[in-house]
Amino acid sequence: MADRGPNLTQSQPHEPATGQPAADLSPRQQAILKLIVQEYVQTGRAVGSKSLTERHAIGVSPATIRHEMAELEAAGYVQHLHTSGGRVPTDKGYRYFVHRLMGTPELSSSDQIMIRHQFQQVEVRLEPWMELAASVLAETAGNVSVVTAPRATVARLRHFELIALQPRLALLILVTQESLVRQVMIPWPEDVEQETLSRLADALVGGIKGQSADELDARAALADRQARFVLGHLEAALRGFDAAERTEVRHSGLEKIIGQPEFAGADAGRVLELLRGGAFLSAVLPQLGRGPEVQVFIGDENPSDELRRFGVVLATYGVDGEVTGILGVLGPTRMSYWRSISSVRYMARLMSGLMRDLYSA
Repeated sequence: MADRGPNLTQSQPHEPATGQPAADLSPRQQAILKLIVQEYVQTGRAVGSKSLTERHAIGVSPATIRHEMAELEAAGYVQHLHTSGGRVPTDKGYRYFVHRLMGTPELSSSDQIMIRHQFQQVEVRLEPWMELAASVLAETAGNVSVVTAPRATVARLRHFELIALQPRLALLILVTQESLVRQVMIPWPEDVEQETLSRLADALVGGIKGQSADELDARAALADRQARFVLGHLEAALRGFDAAERTEVRHSGLEKIIGQPEFAGADAGRVLELLRGGAFLSAVLPQLGRGPEVQVFIGDENPSDELRRFGVVLATYGVDGEVTGILGVLGPTRMSYWRSISSVRYMARLMSGLMRDLYSA
């Protein structure tokens, strides 16, 4: 997938506050910086003036390019590596590329069709969606993916069933609107048959679909004895979802970090610990703005010391005002931001659409 975006007049990814605004660059400097970023992302090697003139029709001499590269270095957009005469982008250079030079990247139609087809093959439930989203993001973006389970502001009922296990023991199976499932054993106050339980569930479920624990509590006050008994257990189960503190996280593609020259094998364990231990979410959540925009944090822009060797691309997904999750990728600062941003943007749209369909079902 080439690192080419649409024209530069289109809207850009969200830019975190980074102190002083970037200085204006001349059109020639912009073109050279763009080429340096693209060459370094592709090869991992410092970029020199000779290689630029050999590989690209720039229309100026190597001496002119060297002069412009020196100006870019003085302004903090590129830096010299001691082992080479070429330059590599700095965090500031990557930021300028993302915000000013890249345009608004979108996945190709063929990629979008392929991803949608993959989602059509899995069960219509949150768990397989999260697993697939993590796998597809890692593969498409070429970096480690992170997908959190959407958390509802208030848990709401989608469906429930009552199953007779013993004469005085029933199983309550409750499904929330985001397809989270809870099973609760209910000691029944008297002998009860499956026919009675099925009739009771059928009579209740249509009128309480989409309701919260508080709404079920209000409805129970007006119900008969058996209905009030069931509504009480449904209310308690929903409050259990509301009280849950754990946020489920899926990640995929750790091998893509291990394969990058910026990371030694020992760093892979630290990345895995960062993802599994919740430190990643603790670091990024306070910085993550609301809204559909893709947000990019590069190197020292990251709020946590543990993340300052990475580029992080994130977006929220879900149903506005109802449920929100996070998905994104992290990789070396020398990542393909075009590919990462376009992948995250499309996956957030797709997952939001799936969640809206789930809530309206």
